[in-house]
Amino acid sequence: MISQTIGVGKAHAKVILIGEHAVVYGQPAIAIPLTNLTVTATLRPAFRGQTIESSNFHGDLSELGANVEGLRQLILRLLNKFHLQVTPFTLAIDTNIPQERGFGASAAFATAIIKSFFNYMDESLTADELRYFTDIEEGISHGSASGLDAATVSSNDPIWFVKNEEMTPFSMLLTGTLVIADTGIHGQTMHAISIVKNQLETDYNRTWNKIEHLGHIAEKVRTDLSQNNPKHAGMLFTAAHHELQSLGVSHPKLDNLVNAAMHAGALGAKLTGAGIGGAMFALAQNNNDAVTIANALTKSGAQNTWIQPL
Repeated sequence: MISQTIGVGKAHAKVILIGEHAVVYGQPAIAIPLTNLTVTATLRPAFRGQTIESSNFHGDLSELGANVEGLRQLILRLLNKFHLQVTPFTLAIDTNIPQERGFGASAAFATAIIKSFFNYMDESLTADELRYFTDIEEGISHGSASGLDAATVSSNDPIWFVKNEEMTPFSMLLTGTLVIADTGIHGQTMHAISIVKNQLETDYNRTWNKIEHLGHIAEKVRTDLSQNNPKHAGMLFTAAHHELQSLGVSHPKLDNLVNAAMHAGALGAKLTGAGIGGAMFALAQNNNDAVTIANALTKSGAQNTWIQPL
């Protein structure tokens, strides 16, 4: 029985602080929620049709493009669960999360949509159900998704992640402000993963040492986040960027933005996500420094910047 006139679901973006690429080989990674980048899904009854409305698509559910097949399949599964297969509706999606930048956009979209359906039906949503339905979308969009994005876009705390182990939220006491910048270039996850794999095949010992070093950095970053040591965390972020750079997964635009942030007074800066484009972030001492760094990043070619206090 539907007791809600509309159903609303919300989620936020995420950013990987540390552990990119090394996490593929069993090293730890840390992701944190980006609560200033959000998506809201609003499900309303309609007189006819099953319509999806968003900034880049307006049309019938059956007309969704192949690039969002994961979302289409997710919606079909939710319609089946709630016996709404022939029920007319409008699903409006409002977001400011950039896509294909490593911000967990697809997982955030999925989470918001799932929550909107459960809210519409006035049913409680368990963590297991949220994980189950999100995995439907993520599995189609990303093949074998780790679950890190799905966990972080609905968490208020940082997530500690090691492959094949249970993800662990933990408290962050770090003071400071993050400045995130978009290069304007789509990240190339599979390409970047292949580059690291190739380096392992051609120069195993040297490459494996870099991967292990990134794992050690992640462990130290977790300590810094928990013990409020922003200056040391910043140094570690920059060191991690140089390791990722040496693995071949950075990009001239990323390096340029990292350098611009450091010259503008950042405590540290690095790429975030797969690399070969995508985004980077800088750690600022405070909000005033963050504004200065964001301006410097814009002048250095960033397509967009976001500021988020920690």
